[in-house]
Amino acid sequence: MQSDARRAAEAPGADMTRPYSLAFKQKMIERLTGKDAMSASQLSRQTGVRQQNLSRWLEEARSLPVVASDTVLRRKWTVEQKARRLAEAANLSGEALCAYLEEEGVRLADFERWRVALEEDGRESSTTTKRIRKLERELARKEKALAEAAALLVLKKTISSLHPDEDDDTEEPSES
Repeated sequence: MQSDARRAAEAPGADMTRPYSLAFKQKMIERLTGKDAMSASQLSRQTGVRQQNLSRWLEEARSLPVVASDTVLRRKWTVEQKARRLAEAANLSGEALCAYLEEEGVRLADFERWRVALEEDGRESSTTTKRIRKLERELARKEKALAEAAALLVLKKTISSLHPDEDDDTEEPSES
């Protein structure tokens, strides 16, 4: 799903000719209407998807009886119900999976969370661990770069305060 937004951001105008997946549209609608909802223009700037598309998807979703109300209570699923839905959807993908989940009343985000929890079998996922390590390394690298930039700024200010006449080296010497 993230790749849809990334591709849209990299190729402006491409979203007019390339159809988005139903799952991606549902994710965007959820971000427009969910707990921390944002405007279509904000989401457009964040994802690269045209604001007009986001607004149209939201309008279409509001016209559907299933999505029409934000006050619908989320269903509590038992472990057995979750396992049954996971087993039934094991061989489905793409539009078939979305259609099945919609028919069963399961949100894609919930389904993915159940699937990952089942695969992890109560253990921390190795892919999650690798991702955390990668993000921690990236954070440390950025913190180091920020500290270097701050040190350079302090040095620049110190030098300029010690040598105020050397601040502007673009002036040409006057001939008198």
